[in-house]
Amino acid sequence: MRKDPMPSGPLATPVHDAAPGRPGSRRSGFRPDIQGLRAFAVVVVILDHVLHWPAGGFVGVDVFFVISGFLITNLLLTEHGRTGRISFADFYRRRVRRILPLAVLVLVTTYLASSLLFLGERARSTAWDTLYAALFTANWRFAAVGTDYWQTDGPVSPLRHYWSLAVEEQFYLVWPILLGLVLGYLTHRGRRRYAARWAVGVVLSVIVLASIAFALWEVGHRPTVAYFSTVSRAWELGIGALLAVATPLLARIPATVRPAYQWSGLVGLVVSVFVVNEQTPFPVPGAFLAVISTALVIAGGVGGQRLMVPLTNRAVGYVGDISYSLYLWHFPLLILIGAAFPAAGHGTVVLTLSGTALLSVLSYHLVEDPIRRSSWLERQPPGGAPQLSGARLTRRGAVLVAVVATVAVVTTTAVVVRTPPSQTPAGTWTVSSQSELAQQVRAALDATDWPVLTPSLGELSTVSFSSGEGRGCRPAVPDGNECAVTTPRPRRLAVVVGDSIGTAWLPLVRSVLEPAGWVVQDLTYAGCPFLASDTVSPIEKITRSCPGHRQAVRAVIDDRKPDLAIVSNAYQQRFVGTGDTPFQVRWEEAARTAREQWLAAAGKVVALQPPPLGPDPKSCITRLSTPRDCVSTLNAEYRAYTEVERRAWGGRNSWHIATTDWFCEDGQCPIFVGGVIVRRDGNHITAEYARKLTPLFGEVLTPILSGATD
Repeated sequence: MRKDPMPSGPLATPVHDAAPGRPGSRRSGFRPDIQGLRAFAVVVVILDHVLHWPAGGFVGVDVFFVISGFLITNLLLTEHGRTGRISFADFYRRRVRRILPLAVLVLVTTYLASSLLFLGERARSTAWDTLYAALFTANWRFAAVGTDYWQTDGPVSPLRHYWSLAVEEQFYLVWPILLGLVLGYLTHRGRRRYAARWAVGVVLSVIVLASIAFALWEVGHRPTVAYFSTVSRAWELGIGALLAVATPLLARIPATVRPAYQWSGLVGLVVSVFVVNEQTPFPVPGAFLAVISTALVIAGGVGGQRLMVPLTNRAVGYVGDISYSLYLWHFPLLILIGAAFPAAGHGTVVLTLSGTALLSVLSYHLVEDPIRRSSWLERQPPGGAPQLSGARLTRRGAVLVAVVATVAVVTTTAVVVRTPPSQTPAGTWTVSSQSELAQQVRAALDATDWPVLTPSLGELSTVSFSSGEGRGCRPAVPDGNECAVTTPRPRRLAVVVGDSIGTAWLPLVRSVLEPAGWVVQDLTYAGCPFLASDTVSPIEKITRSCPGHRQAVRAVIDDRKPDLAIVSNAYQQRFVGTGDTPFQVRWEEAARTAREQWLAAAGKVVALQPPPLGPDPKSCITRLSTPRDCVSTLNAEYRAYTEVERRAWGGRNSWHIATTDWFCEDGQCPIFVGGVIVRRDGNHITAEYARKLTPLFGEVLTPILSGATD
């Protein structure tokens, strides 16, 4: 699973909030180097998401977490040192004033735009994402989605980047209270401030070490959850907090040494975005280099400022100023523009970057900065009334609202005009011949408007396999099926083996064989191909269970000796320990071994070619798209795998059935044929389309079963 759909959110705490007083007032303690770190972090995150370069740009989240822990803890310690207490009410008022206005603006805008653009389940899913993001629990929402095999390759939420804001706010629901309790207890006992800092440092050290230990365990057992987990990320904020606690010691660093700290930290950050990639275990140990490097830059600037041109020049400083706005706007724009104009290519990049810059500048100057500097939510004297910096802010806010309203009206009008009227289904449920299907494929390729589709977009997310299908075999898969049946063997027994591709073919297999008196047994396991080689699934649980499942399937085949075994696996697999062996060579070797050894007890073996990959209909079919926007093209890799598969499964009592012509014409593959949506996602055939192909599969399978072909 690629990490860039799981972006980081920059800390929305100004670097000068470490000093108490009116929010937004710049003081002598302002840290331009930290503002430069913010600029670096948000730029690499945006570049990674938009250009997919540098590959490790997602480490920007770790930079922001360290900055966050340092600034917030420094603010709290400074307040306690000045007043002898921590005002939780004031702290959370500042957080609300700093975080919510822009976050809510982007949330509402993104939700409205998504509702106008997306259809069916994707629109509903975005609504749920909006709710979770508004409640600062988005990280757990996306962790749950990421551990669902059927959603790992689904449409990316335009609000997925809110997960890191959720991590921060969850951390700050606990840390200020814990810090206040520790400091309050020590103050009550009459301990000096120096001793209190040491005690806080000890508590923080325990939190950091415990978080790292838990993250190491979670990365090994639940890597997707670990990426989003507040517990597995707490150590990064804790490192920043430790820096704040240690500021009296850091201030003693000799002035001649400080530049070495900061330059080595900056070099480490640059290196980290190139050496870390999506395969790196994260956040432990993958985030270590970025966190340590950020800590070095911060530590080197404590107690004295030095000119560090890459981080402290005015241009970089301004990017740091608007980093929160840049971060919040860029990801929704990237996803929404990509969905609205799927064929835009480089135009998507240009529109995303320019739109991000424009909206960020406007929202920073009209919303974010004025509200942060205002007295909104501050306690007012008797008879007073809260104000947001007067008529100037009011006028700016009115202008912004007018702009947003105008855009919404224009967009809505365009959508209403563009949305095609309902039509009658363009075809029939079944076809009687390949020539009839080819005619429907050509008609779909020539279509300019969407017909009424089956299943509807609203049903696609709820479309699932029949109960128990693709669940794997016990005991390797605890919640799987009891594959080792003890009932008498039926006269005609067929088994279906493979990963989720094989599972998706089950409606087709059943529709052909069961009316003829066959019993079809499902031995598939989603994410676990029936190949004689260890593979890695996007879901760690499946990776661990897969070898045991394969053993159980082999035992069933050796014991039951089915008359027919139908196998189908996805082409693109992640093999363990491939070394220098090309993936296609490894795939062919694993498939041939499975045919010759694992399926030797089966009477006949039929390999069904997997469908060509294509766009997910939930992403591709929008109010602005046309059928042509969702057409996919057979690439060279798919054609090469087709030959590999044909060689691997061809042999005595073994046949390979090519299915490309069931989906494509002259290398072009529509997303619907005869009014029926072909795929439920990027590579799994819908049950409706599978049943549509029943006559064609029966025509190919009948001579194999009757022995009329070799």
